[in-house]
Amino acid sequence: MKTLQDLADRWQYTADKSDQWVIPKVEADGGIRDDCDGYALAALYILSGHSMWKFWHNLIFKDAKICYVTNNGGGHAVLRFNGQYIDNWSKKLTTKKTMESFGHNFEKRGFYFWQVAIKLLLTKMFGKSF
Repeated sequence: MKTLQDLADRWQYTADKSDQWVIPKVEADGGIRDDCDGYALAALYILSGHSMWKFWHNLIFKDAKICYVTNNGGGHAVLRFNGQYIDNWSKKLTTKKTMESFGHNFEKRGFYFWQVAIKLLLTKMFGKSF
């Protein structure tokens, strides 16, 4: 997946059986399958120029954050990047107002960079982030 459009074109939502946080990869059939947090992570990786160093730099020092929103009682992950938002519903960078038009209610809590790091590490070690 080279661009946000490539991610959007290949994306197939697949719910996690457990809370797995990974940057999804293109599968053998060309599809990319994961849930909302996977989309947010993949979008950040693309926006970071396919660099893990820039990925973490953006999460720690720049205006990048995985936001937690609720929608119809369920939790959902949305990436905020330089004042714009993207998720597996919008599939493109857009405004917070557009996200709210989908019914997304932004919660005060989100995922700090250290929470993202722990979730990625736990998934790598145990196959889920607990």
